[in-house]
Amino acid sequence: MKIKAVCEATGLTDRSIRFYIEEGLISPSYTENYLGRRSFEYEESHVQQLKDISVLRKFGFSVAEIRQMLRNPEDIIPLTRELRGRKEADIQQEQTLLRALSALDMEGNYTVSRLAACLSEPVQELASPAGDGNRSMSLVTKRALKLTLFFVIIWLPILVALFGLIVSFWSWHFPVISTKACICTLLSLLPTIFIFLLPKLRASEKWKRSTRAILLRLCICSLPFCLIFSINIVSHSETTDFRDYRNFDPDCRANRFLFFQELFPTWPHYWVNERQEDGYSKTVYLDAHYLYRNLPAFDYTYDIYAEWPLEQDEFREEVDRVSVLYEEMKAAIAEETDHSLITTVKKGNYTCLIFTPDHWTPIFEEVKDNYIYYIFAYDEENLRVRYIHCSSLENGCDQPYYPSLPW
Repeated sequence: MKIKAVCEATGLTDRSIRFYIEEGLISPSYTENYLGRRSFEYEESHVQQLKDISVLRKFGFSVAEIRQMLRNPEDIIPLTRELRGRKEADIQQEQTLLRALSALDMEGNYTVSRLAACLSEPVQELASPAGDGNRSMSLVTKRALKLTLFFVIIWLPILVALFGLIVSFWSWHFPVISTKACICTLLSLLPTIFIFLLPKLRASEKWKRSTRAILLRLCICSLPFCLIFSINIVSHSETTDFRDYRNFDPDCRANRFLFFQELFPTWPHYWVNERQEDGYSKTVYLDAHYLYRNLPAFDYTYDIYAEWPLEQDEFREEVDRVSVLYEEMKAAIAEETDHSLITTVKKGNYTCLIFTPDHWTPIFEEVKDNYIYYIFAYDEENLRVRYIHCSSLENGCDQPYYPSLPW
């Protein structure tokens, strides 16, 4: 039997019936959706129970007293005596109120304040009347918080991750999807997943209620972690694969600069073919490193770094080639400005040739403004070369990549 038919049979409202269920006066069977909304199924016995409860409530028994009578029938007579005593006291009280009303001058002119002043003495100890079925603010707040919690925990992390993925594929060639962040996000969603599955389990309602309370607390605790992990599922464009060498994003401006084109070799030296005893060649990958990172946030920030070893002759030829390139750039700059924009710095085993188009850009220090670096570094002891290009228009929001390298 549905709630509408029960209301017609008992004369009670939907809200009053649900109130009696929440207070434990009747316990019909129900099904529950993932939001915790229950759909009750009533039987004839429940209808009769509601009629009995309605009679007792109209007679003046409280909800707590009716609950006690249902659980302990031996308390019915003592509770009835208590009700009779309350009724006798109510009659005396009503007689007092009636005498106060009879003492009023029905021919006089009264304002609300004057009438209240005349009737205030006999009602000072009385409480304001309250009706059944008025859902408390705590229950309404609890339901609203539950709906908000489910939306935030279930949908917001998914939407954040999808948004980051779509934006990445839209503007970047090499988005980084963190497996660790995906796993951590899934783990933080486990309490919510268990709440979905809880109504399907065959278990007692008492166990379900206690388990649901625990899971809701876990959902609240996991909420900040869920959001943090979901934000980090998709990170900035970055690759360390040499096969993508100089294959930059469309919004990366590196290929627009002639000096970058001349400084960075067109083809990276990260593998060699070694001839074997059987006459065949074998590809051997060198101890080389590469990184390309692009952060198109407010404006842009990108870092390009490549490093590989060379043979003695090749190493000397490359150092000479780049040294000539920097000398030509230095001579061209000297014709236009008095500032020296090319610096030679010894950093660890490396000798660094650093070109910064702006003379105020610091070297190996924290940057507080826009920056551009073209760096060629070579290690004569280990015969290694580095090519670095860092550029940003984020006004100090980001720092160049090269100081974090092991020098």
